[in-house]
Amino acid sequence: MEPTTQRNEAADRLLVDIVEAVLARTGVGPGTGRWRVREGEFWCHVAPPDEPVRVQGWKLHIAATPLSAPLVLARAAAVLVRHGCRFKFAGTVLRAGELVAHRYDRGGGGKFLTVYPEGDDAWLRSLAKELHEATLGLPGPAILSDRPCFPHSLVHYRYGVFTGVRALGDDGVLGAMLVAPDGRLVPDRRRAWFAPPPWAPRDPFAHGESTGVPPRRPAPAAVLLDGRYLVQGAIRHAFGGGVFRGVDENTGAPVIIKQARPHTTAALTGEDVRDLRRHEAAMLEAFAGSGFTPGLVALFEQQGDLFLVQEALDGVTLRQWVLDRLEFDDDKGWGIPLADALRRARALACLMRLVHAEGWVLRDFNPNNVMVADSGEVHLIDLEMLARPGEPARRIHTPGYAAPEQLTAPGYGPAPGIASDLFGFGATLFHLLTGVDPLLAADDPGERTQAERLAAWLARLAQGNTAARLLAPLVVALLAEDPARRPGLDEVLDRLAETARAADEHADLVYEPEGGTEAESAELIAHGVAHLLATMETGGRDRLWPSGPVGAATDAFAVQHGAAGVLGVLVRAYETGEDPAVLDAVRGAAEWISHRVGREPRTLPGLHYGRSGTAWALLEAAQLLGDDTLLGHAMELAARVPVRWPSPDICHGVAGAGLTQLRFWEATWERRYLDRAQEAGAELAALAHRREGQLVWPVPREILGTPDDVVHYGFAHGVAGIGAFLLALARATGTSAYAELAVEAAQTLLGAAEVADGAAYWRSGERGGPRKTHWCSGSSGVGTFLVRVWQETGENEFLQCARQAAVAVRRSRRQIGTSQCHGLAGDGEFLLDLADACADPVYRDWAGELASALHVRNVRRGGRTLVPDDSGTQVWADYGTGLSGALAFLLRYVHGGPRLWLPRALTAGWAQHSGIVTMSAREHAERG
Repeated sequence: MEPTTQRNEAADRLLVDIVEAVLARTGVGPGTGRWRVREGEFWCHVAPPDEPVRVQGWKLHIAATPLSAPLVLARAAAVLVRHGCRFKFAGTVLRAGELVAHRYDRGGGGKFLTVYPEGDDAWLRSLAKELHEATLGLPGPAILSDRPCFPHSLVHYRYGVFTGVRALGDDGVLGAMLVAPDGRLVPDRRRAWFAPPPWAPRDPFAHGESTGVPPRRPAPAAVLLDGRYLVQGAIRHAFGGGVFRGVDENTGAPVIIKQARPHTTAALTGEDVRDLRRHEAAMLEAFAGSGFTPGLVALFEQQGDLFLVQEALDGVTLRQWVLDRLEFDDDKGWGIPLADALRRARALACLMRLVHAEGWVLRDFNPNNVMVADSGEVHLIDLEMLARPGEPARRIHTPGYAAPEQLTAPGYGPAPGIASDLFGFGATLFHLLTGVDPLLAADDPGERTQAERLAAWLARLAQGNTAARLLAPLVVALLAEDPARRPGLDEVLDRLAETARAADEHADLVYEPEGGTEAESAELIAHGVAHLLATMETGGRDRLWPSGPVGAATDAFAVQHGAAGVLGVLVRAYETGEDPAVLDAVRGAAEWISHRVGREPRTLPGLHYGRSGTAWALLEAAQLLGDDTLLGHAMELAARVPVRWPSPDICHGVAGAGLTQLRFWEATWERRYLDRAQEAGAELAALAHRREGQLVWPVPREILGTPDDVVHYGFAHGVAGIGAFLLALARATGTSAYAELAVEAAQTLLGAAEVADGAAYWRSGERGGPRKTHWCSGSSGVGTFLVRVWQETGENEFLQCARQAAVAVRRSRRQIGTSQCHGLAGDGEFLLDLADACADPVYRDWAGELASALHVRNVRRGGRTLVPDDSGTQVWADYGTGLSGALAFLLRYVHGGPRLWLPRALTAGWAQHSGIVTMSAREHAERG
């Protein structure tokens, strides 16, 4: 074994070895058959034998940094073992570091060790005091969700689950739930502030006082820092400290205030985020005369936190600047105007050259770390990562913008040379020219170099983009994997000048349609289906297909991240190809789900995160297999789905349940399903709000865990999806009231549309936010509904807006991810809807462009060409965010057929406007 490997394994075992040594010293170690030590993927659990286990209560958390974690653990474990108290801790020093990372979840940050006390309040206070005294003086961050047990203590407390009751939360995530006094299961929400449930027992550290703390964020109060800097609003919050807009009351000048909380972003060197802020302040001073960085205003400490105050620049990040200036002309091409691209690229090169001339390497050059002022000047922001080449530094990188040598460097070691910045410059130039992050999942095995793949992707993006076409050779050279082959900044500036001199020769470059063929899509389908079959684990206990960090925490049987979504796609794959292996997989997946589902303490109604989608998938499989037993189970599941629920939407709530009831009625003609669909319709009518001329369905804050109710416009959570169900219900029942609500919802969406240069966009909610183009919250989802309203009413304003939504979808195809929920696959489905409804081949051609955009991002795994997930870095089977959702779109693009997870009453082309409701009602009456 290599020495480095031995050291790494020893480091990984260090914390576990400490606990086992404590147990051994007291004679109760695992070898004695008494205490148990169970190592998990992240946490290590330590428990005495036959210990009573509470469902919930007041528990303790002990904070630590990576450097203090071994000593904190050794001292705390000795106390806890002596008292026979169960606990868990982060299993390695590396994981302890993750818990104090700058961007770690604020409600969970810092909780290195969790204690589950079983005694009364007096015993709890005594235990906490011992732990406090044992760890006093050691470094660790404040835990935001808890209160410290004593002043300056690492020991904190909050009310929460011990074992809890494992159930699905309202958001579809599987976790341990609290039990309220009335027996309801309640999510254990970890806020970034102390917020026990209002019914929690009295606070054991508040001398008998009742908690009486409602689980809502405290109202913000005016904050004046250092006696002069008034905080006016947050730019972003983070565990390591927020970034705020403010004003210097002495001068009236606007400022940016950066907070640094002690012992966050802590490293084994003992440094933390405060050291990074001090270094940033030094860099701002060093470059103060350059005009390329904000000015340093102040650096001070207040109430233990460090604050850096800098000049507020007028302008936007380079990322936002590119987004705002991308131009689209369906006949002449797209992109940033060549003159603007060259001017900005020269400024960026000069900015980087200035830093290098002073002997620094940037290490993290990307579009978020550059500001473009209103005057057009560029400024470097977030200078805390500048380092001297070769000097010891923590590894830092932004995916897609880091050179290969940075990715393979040790966590702490020599800072890279300036050639790494040249790679970052090339990646940033890639984004400047295209609006795309140059991030691709790694092949396994590595059959193609990343540089080759990025070059091929850029070549596809350069079609119709003059600036990208002319500068592609320079970008490709900068992205070379060998640092020695990257051109220096002087050469970069020369090549930019040469391109500018020759610009007139390329002024009339004509737009060329993007490549891509159905053969590419057929390859993705064949390889993708084969991958689903190869990665299916019917013997697995928890999940049928593995999922990523987010998906793995959700319902294993649902559509969004679970087995139901993949099963639905496999059914469609068999219908188009009749491969016996696929049929076997359908049978195996259906049996796996059927044998395990339905035992949960809570049944959620949603189509994508609840049990509705599971029942629907089993229905489709049962019909394909001709399996009456499976059909009966699917019908039973559907009949148990709640159709009255606080959340009104498709993904989580009533509208999704209603769509499923309609699908079962269409499939079985059992009246109970139509009755239940109408019950869902009545519930949505009751939940509707009319305000400011809009018909909306707010999602309650209790469901989302947000400070206020939230209104969405898209299909997943908003007006479009709910309106689509009401329209389907009107078609199914002939009830004009539902049709009127659906049309009113459509009128609301027309009023909320933002049309720019022929493209229609929607904000993520009524209170603003970025413009969206996707199924979940934007143009694709809204258009999915509007085209069906047009079919129902014949009103051309709905079709016109749907066409404008299609323009927005098409224009975003190069910059967005791959998924059904919020990417190319879901957007492509809408274009196919429009092609079917209008019999207009142009929309099918546009869908083909999206299919081509999926193919160009492909990754090879095990010899198969696959579509990566929405992160662009992994391959997971999930429907909402992964491979199977992309396959659903590609199968439909190549083979035709209806869209998944919509009842027949919403299938484009099922009926044309005029008389739909009357005909549907007559048909259904005849069927009884």
